[in-house]
Amino acid sequence: MERYQLSHNFLYWCGVVGIFLIGFFTAETYVPEVMGPTGGAATSLADIFNGMVYDSTFLLILMSSILALILGQEFSCRTVDLEITAGHSRKAIFFSKVITYLIAFNVMALVYPIAGCIREVSRFGFFDGGSFIYQAVKAVLYSLLLNSATFFIAIWICFSLRNSAKAIAVTAVTTFVLSLYLGFGMMLKFPVAFLPTYQIREAVTSTAIFQPFPILIGIVWVVALLILSWCSFRKCELK
Repeated sequence: MERYQLSHNFLYWCGVVGIFLIGFFTAETYVPEVMGPTGGAATSLADIFNGMVYDSTFLLILMSSILALILGQEFSCRTVDLEITAGHSRKAIFFSKVITYLIAFNVMALVYPIAGCIREVSRFGFFDGGSFIYQAVKAVLYSLLLNSATFFIAIWICFSLRNSAKAIAVTAVTTFVLSLYLGFGMMLKFPVAFLPTYQIREAVTSTAIFQPFPILIGIVWVVALLILSWCSFRKCELK
């Protein structure tokens, strides 16, 4: 039911199309500076993919806000109340929503680098397919874990506030502040290693497939926010 509802949501598909267009039309800017001014020029399609994953953290503000809007509407429109009344357990409702929304919005996040690769495949070709697949799989795996940590912030806020307008505002402000802290923190040498968005960048700049610290940071954030979200949902009043 959750999958059907989200897959037929007009706002979600507008977000997917919008992210694709942003990725397609900005891909050219990654060619001379693939990972910022110190990253050098792109030499392959894998560089474009990694560079766009590296730089996609600013889109998390938009995507998290869309998530908060759609999930928040389920509380504002009392859809969740109807699910409870129909006899579904809170545990089943909670995990169905969490799993569905995390999958859907991680797919939305990956649309950005995929759109860039579609734009630049004519420039770089697909001659070194093995290297591209290795780099892309690595970037996707770390994105799934670390982006989920950021999306869980929006989920927790929705389950805590249970109001679409409030959830959007708080989510947008929270993710914007974290992004702002990441940008200034990297410049001013503040501690930023605890941020999932920083660890995404670390993961894609390394060639190693197994990177313990990004994995640890992602798991800690996901587990902590999962527990907080469940506690908020379990205790909230629904009729």
